[in-house]
Amino acid sequence: MDPRHPEKAISRMRELMTQYDRIEVDMNKAMTSAKLAQLEREGGLVVQEICLVAPRIHEAMMQTSRQRRHDLTHGVLNEPQDTIVEMPHDGYLSVDEVIEEIPTSANQAETVIVEPKPRKKKTAKKAKK
Repeated sequence: MDPRHPEKAISRMRELMTQYDRIEVDMNKAMTSAKLAQLEREGGLVVQEICLVAPRIHEAMMQTSRQRRHDLTHGVLNEPQDTIVEMPHDGYLSVDEVIEEIPTSANQAETVIVEPKPRKKKTAKKAKK
C-alpha cells in the first residue's frame, strides 16, 4: 500500500479482508500442523498490512469529502444513483418507482421556497457621557 495514494486504501482493505476470510476458512479445514503454521504466517502478514492500511482509510474519506465540497462550490452536481428498495411481496423496485406510486390529491398546495431577507448591518452606538 503506497501511503501517497490514500484513495486506493478502501479497495486494498477490501482485498485484504477477502484474503483474511480465505485464510480463516482454510484454517478451519486444515488437517496438518504444518498447514496451520503456514496459514498463521500468511495471516500474520495480512493482519500487519491491514494495520498499515487502516490509517489511510480516514485520509481517503477526507479526500473524497474535500473533492465533493470542491465540486459543490463549482456547481458540479451529480445525480444520485437509483437506490433499490426491497419490497417483500413485489420483489425489488427502484426509489423512483416507489415515489411514482404515491397518490397525490389535486388540491395539495405546492411548496414555496422563500428566500430570507438580507439582514441590516449593525452600527456601533455612541457612548453617553
